[in-house]
Amino acid sequence: MKPQSFWKKYTLKINQTLLFKAGYSEVLLKHSPNGWIVKANTFSQAAAEMTVEELNDLTDDQNVLHFYASDSNELFVVPALPDKAVVFRNNKNIKVSAGQSARLFFRIPLNMQFYFGQVKEENRITEVPLQRLSDTWFGEIDEGEPAYSIGSNYDKSISDVEANAWEAIASVEIINNTFGVLDIQRLILRVEEFNLYKKGDQILTSHVAIEFKGQEQAESVALSVRDDFHGEKPELIAKSRLSDTKKLLRRSFFFIKNIYQN
Repeated sequence: MKPQSFWKKYTLKINQTLLFKAGYSEVLLKHSPNGWIVKANTFSQAAAEMTVEELNDLTDDQNVLHFYASDSNELFVVPALPDKAVVFRNNKNIKVSAGQSARLFFRIPLNMQFYFGQVKEENRITEVPLQRLSDTWFGEIDEGEPAYSIGSNYDKSISDVEANAWEAIASVEIINNTFGVLDIQRLILRVEEFNLYKKGDQILTSHVAIEFKGQEQAESVALSVRDDFHGEKPELIAKSRLSDTKKLLRRSFFFIKNIYQN
């Protein structure tokens, strides 16, 4: 199933049940007279494709969530990036010389969000990750932060990226505006601040430009839409988790690095 056929609004009659499968997860939702009945399952292998099918019923057991809500038969299924920052660990010796830049592409597993009536925080029924990412810690012990790990895989060109339908593609440009060589060891991406866009069958994040100015200065970070990545008229399908006000209050992006002076 193509993304545009999966991420959309559904209209359910009372007692109608739909099964959503994507990645390593499935979610069953039944529209009840009092709201919604939900059950989520995870598997050891990813589904071959994203699918939606109607079931006869949803068995009520201890793993079922009863979500009491207003009388709305509209269900919105929305993609979302993980609820914490993700960390890339470099094991392939990536270095950027002084005054140069490197552009890397990453695959980030999506979450599946369900809303009734309208896409807003108070109407969210449930949220399920489509791949369970490993927990990690970024930074020093006393001043770091919890995050998810996306491993060490990356691509150097968008044409090389072979993303699953349930993964978003992130474009990251690292600019070394110093007089030394920048050795990228670990890179943190604050995906809570990224928007999601649809381009054909692909889901893309905001383009990220990180300018490193030196060990004593904060990095400069810019999020944008670029024609060479998003196309001329990208479709915004999900806004970032954080409001613009909250973004200003957060710490900047940063990554652990070594500088080798020439």
